[in-house]
Amino acid sequence: MKLITLFTAGLLFFGEAQANQTSHTLTEGETEWAFEFGWDDGRGKSHTINFSLPAERISADLAVPLQFQKREANKEIMAAINKYGDEKSGVNLQVEEDDSGTVQISGSGETAKLKKAVKGIKKVQNAALKKYMKQHGFTKLRGKIIPNHAQHAYRYGDDLVPLADALGAKTLKRRGYAKRALSFVQTIPYEKGRGGRDKGFRLPMSLLAKNRGDCDSKATLYLALLKAAHPSLDSAFIYINGHAFVGLGLKPREGDMTFNADGRTWVIAEPVGPALAPLGDADKKSKEKARKGKIKIRRVKDD
Repeated sequence: MKLITLFTAGLLFFGEAQANQTSHTLTEGETEWAFEFGWDDGRGKSHTINFSLPAERISADLAVPLQFQKREANKEIMAAINKYGDEKSGVNLQVEEDDSGTVQISGSGETAKLKKAVKGIKKVQNAALKKYMKQHGFTKLRGKIIPNHAQHAYRYGDDLVPLADALGAKTLKRRGYAKRALSFVQTIPYEKGRGGRDKGFRLPMSLLAKNRGDCDSKATLYLALLKAAHPSLDSAFIYINGHAFVGLGLKPREGDMTFNADGRTWVIAEPVGPALAPLGDADKKSKEKARKGKIKIRRVKDD
């Protein structure tokens, strides 16, 4: 069995003001890391914020691999198949992983018992993979293994309260806060690997510590910040081919691009940058796909 590749996402450029992060300072303490960010928003207004986050939580995020660990998942799958085989009398199953990361299964024994055992292997494989993905924050979309972005955004809400407060969670109304948080995330530098390849997914603390992330990483941070400030606000990840943006359950205003999905109307938002797209606007492709309903949607919630 060969595991499916991870979701990859790209950077978008379109005709808006470009991101301008004016400062970034990180001071690593024993119990807390202190951050200072400065940026200019789409109207040219300058912002500076300061906040601190627990050192232990940041270190834990930084230790998480950026890519899905296929070989580690295969170990769990092979262990589950071996256990399954041990429980079948009259059957001997052999499981190994080849150099390409494919799990190879062979068996011997009484024909009838062997056929019956083989029928159950797929169910064992799927159950083991599903368990591994849940434990490590992954899910499936269109047959591909992806980070469970919506779940991560939900769960990181409490962790990011200090940053949300620095962005005005206690003083700004929902839309004002959503706008300010959006420009903050957009101006965080975009991350890509060699040759423009997908670098992988960064959890929110890792993204802030490294001061970089790609579209799904930045969208996760953005929706976690909204969850931290306004936990009752509906929000969702919106997926199109090669990209992720977000939908917010705000009351639309004149000029907002909205779309209907999953039983409600959403206001579009594009956290990726470097374009400083205002709340209610997005890349042309994102808007077109949203209008036509050619999207996949995952609401921010704890699965």
